[in-house]
Amino acid sequence: MAIPMVESQYTSINEETDPTLAQQAIPASLKMLEGLLKGDPENESLLKNLSEGFCGYAFSFVEDTDPQRASRLYLRGRGYAERLLTANGAPDHLTGQNPEQLKNSLQALDVDYLPGLYWLGQCWAGWLMLNLDDLQAFAAISKVEAVLQRALELDESYHYAGPHLLLGAFYGGRSKLLGGNPDKARGHFDQCLQLTRNKFLMAKVIYAKTFAVQMQDRPLFKKLLGEVMDAPADILPEQQLANAVAKQKAQKLLESADDLF
Repeated sequence: MAIPMVESQYTSINEETDPTLAQQAIPASLKMLEGLLKGDPENESLLKNLSEGFCGYAFSFVEDTDPQRASRLYLRGRGYAERLLTANGAPDHLTGQNPEQLKNSLQALDVDYLPGLYWLGQCWAGWLMLNLDDLQAFAAISKVEAVLQRALELDESYHYAGPHLLLGAFYGGRSKLLGGNPDKARGHFDQCLQLTRNKFLMAKVIYAKTFAVQMQDRPLFKKLLGEVMDAPADILPEQQLANAVAKQKAQKLLESADDLF
């Protein structure tokens, strides 16, 4: 009976125009969802919202100031995404499989598994990018890539072309020595922007923060972030919170340009 209320709350948060209000409200919402989940441990709607919620909260409000806490939140979100996949019929403990086993398991997942697969990939990739100096994270690179690639194969347009955005950051946020691939990164970012018609502003922020900085392309950096700052606040009404956070992050990146280049 509570699920319609949960979904309405989820919609309301995404449409919020005040990031500070959202930042204060989201933790209580997540704890409420965890409480509901205790009474219904395999509820797919709750598991999806928890995986997305912890991932989005960590990225939007925590990782820039407290990477260690953000890492823990990403892993918490990943755990809910993995439970979502299992509740939907996927094998247990996908993240613990070796790379070859994981690839085989992923190929057996169809589009019905996409929400769990996508949020598993985003949470795992978020943790990975904050822990590249950790041997455990380095060993997980191929597995994260396999999850993101499978999400792309199932639906490249899912969640505002999210698979392209995640792969762009995945390939663009690391040096070639650590497995980065500038050509692949640019292709994924450009496809993401095309599919979203340049309305999902966070894509431009991540493009600038990862690819442009890694390539030391300051003109591209300034162009992307300038477009974010100039975009109308209501360019994508159903994602006003994400776009408002994108503007905040763009402003901070522009102020740090001399340190990044």
